Amino acid sequence: MDGPQASESCSQFWSTAELVAMSFEVLDKCSLAKCARVNKFLSEHALDAIYRYNPDFLSVLELLSPTSLKDNELMFNEVMNPSGWDRFRHYSSRIRAIDVKRFPNPLSQESMVDLITTVPGGTPLFPLMTDLRWRTINESTSPLVLFLLHDKLKNVIFSVTVDDLHHGILLGNLARRAPNLESLHFWVLSEDSEHADAAEGIIDAVEFLTSLRSLDVFTGMVTPRLLQALSSHNHLQRFWASLYGPQELSVDNRVIESDAVAHHEFPCLSEVAICSSLFMAMSSKTLFDAPSLVSLHIDVDLEAHISSFLPHVSSTCTRLRHLSLRIDEDEETEITLTMEMLQPALKLKLIETFVVECTSPPLLDDHDISDFATAFPRLRHFELCPRAEGAPLAKSPTLAALIPFAVNCPELISIGIYMDASVPPPPLQLDDVRFSSHFEVMHVLCCRITDHRLVVNFLMSILPDHANLRLSRCSRPLRFVTGDNMEDFHPAPTSDEGLLPESIQYRKQWEAAIGLLDSLEWPRVALSKQRAEICRLTAQLNSIGA
Repeated sequence: MDGPQASESCSQFWSTAELVAMSFEVLDKCSLAKCARVNKFLSEHALDAIYRYNPDFLSVLELLSPTSLKDNELMFNEVMNPSGWDRFRHYSSRIRAIDVKRFPNPLSQESMVDLITTVPGGTPLFPLMTDLRWRTINESTSPLVLFLLHDKLKNVIFSVTVDDLHHGILLGNLARRAPNLESLHFWVLSEDSEHADAAEGIIDAVEFLTSLRSLDVFTGMVTPRLLQALSSHNHLQRFWASLYGPQELSVDNRVIESDAVAHHEFPCLSEVAICSSLFMAMSSKTLFDAPSLVSLHIDVDLEAHISSFLPHVSSTCTRLRHLSLRIDEDEETEITLTMEMLQPALKLKLIETFVVECTSPPLLDDHDISDFATAFPRLRHFELCPRAEGAPLAKSPTLAALIPFAVNCPELISIGIYMDASVPPPPLQLDDVRFSSHFEVMHVLCCRITDHRLVVNFLMSILPDHANLRLSRCSRPLRFVTGDNMEDFHPAPTSDEGLLPESIQYRKQWEAAIGLLDSLEWPRVALSKQRAEICRLTAQLNSIGA
């Protein structure tokens, strides 16, 4: 399109607020800064895009006044006046979220006083901010953090150091200054488990935060009194006391079916992540009685805990869609999973995601694995120690363990199983069993494999043409407590870091298998079409016979 018509369309585009806003979402800050100087209309949209989500906190403060360092403290260099605040409001009123990863130099006491006493009408520094995230809060930064709080805040993520900071006071002020919080994450960065003031402070905060829907706290803060305080929160849907937990389920699975009047304790709680030692403390078992619980993650501290909590979970949490166990091991303890340990989970017929993370190979065979495939017909994601290291035990799954899942789990999307892939799989005919078109990926890392070509031959016969192998150092159905990308906390899939020498060799074999399978894209598509034609002809012949 040329000439006047093209010019008119271009003009209409740049004068349509929605289109401009969408375009600016994909621009970098340098480009946005240039757009802000074109005209007033574009400037407003560019400034919104720059400042709306997570602008650099110090740069925003310096819109009030330049700063300098004195005795390792930040000081404002200029006197704050009404005109400076007016200029600041032009930018600060756009901010919806702040994320402070590092703030090594706190504001001096004098500058903090200037900030508090000169802010117009006592209004919040960022009046429309709904999300605040601040890592490593300490005694020197806590006054500034508290000053940012106001009643429009909905989501707060705080990570707190343990120097001389009084956690209880911080939590008490937090609840009173931001009473409408819907999500609170409060984590103490310490190996020390004695934090009585934090444990008391969170109880006080919970009583004020009546709109709370999500609470994440470190294990040392969980007490019977906290659980009692939370149990009456009609809106609470998520409780975590663990570094890892389940991915959020889709809306369809989060429909609250319980009657809050009939169930007085945790009526809407649908997602829980805790460690097994908390379960062993009897007070936490009320969490498992929540009538709406659909997602449960447990960090296993001791092998003996599994035989205690899993039978209780299977008989109580009958609506579970997600169940994941992450087993912590150190150099002195090695946990060997057996079918006897996991058998109770087979009663959970609604399971869609089942994950067991353990660094040691399981003592299970193909028959044991097939029990999961037949017990969980709704299964979408299945992982059983896919990142375990070491030689297979006396009983070990093989490639044949995949067949029951292809037969019984039509909704399966991903699978990962520790297996001995050196054992030749059974031959499959062209029209034999195959995973459904929903299937996308098989997760592997370093389980035993000796001939990648043999493995690929078998996978070509059982996988749909679009499915692939993927090296994985972490479980995709799980997420980190702060919402950060799980991959950020693990080595790259192709890294040798943390792997045994033998595991590195196996991983390289799996890399070769991935490369070979990817190179066979066109033959796989042709094979898929041939299968479809066989099915069509078979159906046609059967109809003639009928």
